[in-house]
Amino acid sequence: MELMTKEERERFCELLACLFSPPDQEMIEQVRQGNIHSFFEQYIQSWGGERGLLKGFLIEDDPEIFFRDLREEYGRLFSDVGGENISLVESFYKPWTQDPHCPLTFASEKGLLMGDSALHLSAIYQQCGLEVAEEFKGRPDHIVMELEFLSYLYRWTSDREVRRFIEDHLDWIPLLKEEFKRFHPHPFYNCLLEVLDLFLSMERKRSEMKSDGKKNTH
Repeated sequence: MELMTKEERERFCELLACLFSPPDQEMIEQVRQGNIHSFFEQYIQSWGGERGLLKGFLIEDDPEIFFRDLREEYGRLFSDVGGENISLVESFYKPWTQDPHCPLTFASEKGLLMGDSALHLSAIYQQCGLEVAEEFKGRPDHIVMELEFLSYLYRWTSDREVRRFIEDHLDWIPLLKEEFKRFHPHPFYNCLLEVLDLFLSMERKRSEMKSDGKKNTH
């Protein structure tokens, strides 16, 4: 029995994309009311996740102070302006290109944008008739864009396309987790990344079970 329907997976990814975006008043209000915690709790428990995993989604301070702190933390962690920060872009974590014939000296280097993954996703978005938001024009493989597209895939495509996308474009999340360890993020963002990682793990297991089931029918 599947623990989540396609519609639930779609909404799950939509919410993750929103939470990886810069915080706004609407998001803070949802956190204050406990809606974010409640939404994830039902799934985390069914997956056997730790009870304290979602603690970062509970507000203990005044909501306005929480909002201020979260905005400042988002800027510290993910801002592209000055200083060292955590990249939320897939290309950053992979060689710029896998093309062995590329003559550019930096072809195999990491830490660059608009690599193979970005070009691949740009082409896929175009094929699907999707436009990249202005803020992500130079980062089509930003985690927000990837989660929004994953949500789109749950709505409009098959498990096969979903599985391939997760394998091809969300395999860098363990590297992102390593980056998080260096920056000691606010519990909210630690919690967010752990939820994403657990969700992807459950999706991989679900795909493996489906694959094994198909093999056993032959």
